[in-house]
Amino acid sequence: MWQTLTKFKSSHEIESFCFSLSRICKYYFVNKNILCVTVFVCAVFAIFFATKNFNSTEDALSKKYSVHKNILATSTIQIESDITQTFKGNVFFAREVESFKRYKVTTPPRDSLMFGDCLLVSGLLSLPQIKSNSTPNETSTLYNFPYKKYLAKDSVYELLLVKHLGVVDTCPDITRYQKIELYFIKLKRQLTDIFLTQYEQPYAGFVAGVLVAGKGLLDKDSLELFKRTSLSHVVVLSGSNVSIILICIKMCVDWIFFWIKQESEMLEWIKKICVLGAVWCFVLLTGGGAPIYRAAVSAFCGLIVFRDATSQTYALTIVVLLMTIQSPFQTLYDPSFHLTCCATYGLILFSKPFDTKLRLSVFRHLPDWLREIISVTLATQVFVFPYIMYMTSSFSSVFLLSNIVVLPLIPVVMFLGFVTMITTLVSPFVNLVYITNVSVYINNIFLHIIFSTVQKLSQIPYAYIQVKKSISITILVTYALLFACITFLWNRKST
Repeated sequence: MWQTLTKFKSSHEIESFCFSLSRICKYYFVNKNILCVTVFVCAVFAIFFATKNFNSTEDALSKKYSVHKNILATSTIQIESDITQTFKGNVFFAREVESFKRYKVTTPPRDSLMFGDCLLVSGLLSLPQIKSNSTPNETSTLYNFPYKKYLAKDSVYELLLVKHLGVVDTCPDITRYQKIELYFIKLKRQLTDIFLTQYEQPYAGFVAGVLVAGKGLLDKDSLELFKRTSLSHVVVLSGSNVSIILICIKMCVDWIFFWIKQESEMLEWIKKICVLGAVWCFVLLTGGGAPIYRAAVSAFCGLIVFRDATSQTYALTIVVLLMTIQSPFQTLYDPSFHLTCCATYGLILFSKPFDTKLRLSVFRHLPDWLREIISVTLATQVFVFPYIMYMTSSFSSVFLLSNIVVLPLIPVVMFLGFVTMITTLVSPFVNLVYITNVSVYINNIFLHIIFSTVQKLSQIPYAYIQVKKSISITILVTYALLFACITFLWNRKST
């Protein structure tokens, strides 16, 4: 692409080339017939690559690695990911220096570890097992998490539980791209330390989680409370949080170029490249994850490939297929990817119909913002509810009330957390301590409201209901029949 652009002799020729390319892409993805063929071809390639990857992975598990039981091992490994601190210790991905095998490693708590470090470790080496309940009981589920195939998406086939470790001075050099990753990991730690300094736990973990860190800084009890009130999506970098951040990125880029009054195709491409660069930096900063990758690929396709007239359902389907080709195991075995797709499909297909029904019912007198939250919450639950029931055999009966109260506060918490972060970063150069203290004080009020609401809702009788396998099957079958009947009657009425 760069070699092609260097052949042009003037900026006018480059602008004409970019305009022609964008017109081809816009026509290609707005034509429904061509789009249907594209979706079918992508599906065929996705299935082909997925099958090929499955076979190679199964062969690797059965032949390449000969570990079929727990064994004691001593080796030198190099850290190849960010380090997550859990109640079990530090968790990260690492590669053995000599054999290049990749492990998921759990070590005792240690703060000095960093991406790229080499460690001499000794511990227990084992294969990942399918996570399931050993005996049928009240909490047994229909879903057994395929942990082995889930880890295969990161080329990890073995687990290493470290008992003893020491840092090795001589270590292989990391690549240039890994040096960029290391820079953003250090920046992430710096930003996380700001929240841990300015806020008390668990508020610090929550603010850091919705902006850069995910749910790793929240304690187990807080995560359980948010789970019981169907608010797990607000304590992590979910699709909604990432969407807010992407909108802010686009607004910042537009503001940077506000001084250019004359719009042109070349200027639009420069803006798009700046937005995509900022999005990729955000992906590196957060460490990725299924919702973030989906949002990043959607942003790329939305800016470069699609146009406003493109169907959102088609666009999301193509994004899913592209991600399937790139990583089949993530698409099929990552629950967070399933949840973000279920929520997004439900939002696209049912948010407007729910909003229309609410406008024509007794709820028409509600404020627009409240009616929108209700319709969005109900729409996302259309596909999320059966998936959660299938995975956990449980559901929250207070999901609507909890989302109505908490969701409007999340953008405020994110904004005040961002103000705290920026003012703390520039404080060595400009004295903004007063603004930092005010933002922390106000944010603590909203955080207290969120945590108090979650705690009180979780204490309501039957707020969180767990059922047996047989009841789960009955609920899912009944739900599927009702969904099919309602969809059929709805389509028939609209026709």
